[in-house]
Amino acid sequence: MFGIKSKINDGMLYLLNDMVENQVVNAKKELTELPEENSERREFLTAQIAAYEAQLKQFKEDIDKQLSEKFQFSVEELYAMYGQYDRKYISVEFHKFSESAAKFGRNIGGVLTYYKKEREELEDAISQENVPRTNGLVKIDCSKDEKLSDGQKKELIENGFVSGDIYEVLASDFPVAKSYNQTGVKDIPNTITVNVDPTDFDPNSAYLWLYGQRIKNGVFLIEEEIAKFCGLSLYLKPGSENYDFVKENGFDENGQKLTKVRYFELEAKLYATDISKEELLEFNEFLQARKVERIEAIKKEIKRSTNKTLEQFAEEYPDIYSELQKSRVQFETESLEYHEVVIPIYWDYPSFLHIYLRHCDELAIEGHFENKTKFQYTQKDIKRILKIAIEELKPQINEKLKEGKDFRIYGDRSLYFNGNHYSLHILADGRVAAFHPMENPTE
Repeated sequence: MFGIKSKINDGMLYLLNDMVENQVVNAKKELTELPEENSERREFLTAQIAAYEAQLKQFKEDIDKQLSEKFQFSVEELYAMYGQYDRKYISVEFHKFSESAAKFGRNIGGVLTYYKKEREELEDAISQENVPRTNGLVKIDCSKDEKLSDGQKKELIENGFVSGDIYEVLASDFPVAKSYNQTGVKDIPNTITVNVDPTDFDPNSAYLWLYGQRIKNGVFLIEEEIAKFCGLSLYLKPGSENYDFVKENGFDENGQKLTKVRYFELEAKLYATDISKEELLEFNEFLQARKVERIEAIKKEIKRSTNKTLEQFAEEYPDIYSELQKSRVQFETESLEYHEVVIPIYWDYPSFLHIYLRHCDELAIEGHFENKTKFQYTQKDIKRILKIAIEELKPQINEKLKEGKDFRIYGDRSLYFNGNHYSLHILADGRVAAFHPMENPTE
């Protein structure tokens, strides 16, 4: 979709698709209410709807094709990971276009259940040297899932759903196990899954409210957030150019709108499908400039990590290169912690590249850093671990930042969490410069 090649196991696979669907609905609604004489706007909306629907169709066809060729969860894997543990509650998210999603909704929660014979057969299956992978029916007790009807609950516990329809499984109440020196990928303990329906959710209004509350409460914003607040204000609140905060932070000394502010203003207009052709061209110029900037950042980090050119890297590591291309489009600079800290702790794109390219096992690369310690968490969980580390170390971080100094913790003084010691480096301006585990368990 929009030049991004998605895979069925990508994190936030359907987020962009959901957003575009919502934009199509809004555009169609506006089109039906638009006067016939407003031909230019009608022409723009008609073209936009057609373009978006083509992208949506292409995305669905691609996902359906991938799912026809392989599936993510087998009956045996679900039993081994969750079913063999008594009363292990799981949250299941189905692939958006699957039969299960159509019947039960995209998210359900419950406990996998088995008859005695089924359990005996699965116990035998997972003990084999080569565990089979069956795309079959799995039954689940969803009696506590209030979103489901009695009929749906009965269907799920008596007949179940097809395991291959699952996109993602999240679980809490993990079995007791020793974390230190534990090998393989870990789950973050005490994780609670909260399913959120993004339909009709306007992230720009949410950001505007959140940043406004932080400003009102005297909480600092980073440069990116200030620009976003000003840009969103200019679009969502006409006349806000007269607000003191926006006047002081959204324009230069000559009264010209700052580049970043204009970027976020146009981004908000695009999301609301309220952008003119000229503004769309202007926004594309911003995107191209950011693309160049981020490609340079990728080149720099690859050079530091591998001594390879971008072209060599793309040829030798096509999957990792593809992930980097997605991150180039999707990553947003953001505060990771701003409560009770001297200044907000944040990460930007160079921070992301440095942490993920060197220490994320899913993006393992050769070169200078092929033997660097790797996180024992999936790519999407590393950010959560980083936020946990910052929260744990907040008092020590504040001490250094009050003095205008960098914060570093490593070696014997490194942070211990869930079986691993972590090194963390935060610059005096609050930017995360480095974060990684100190050692990997012995395989």
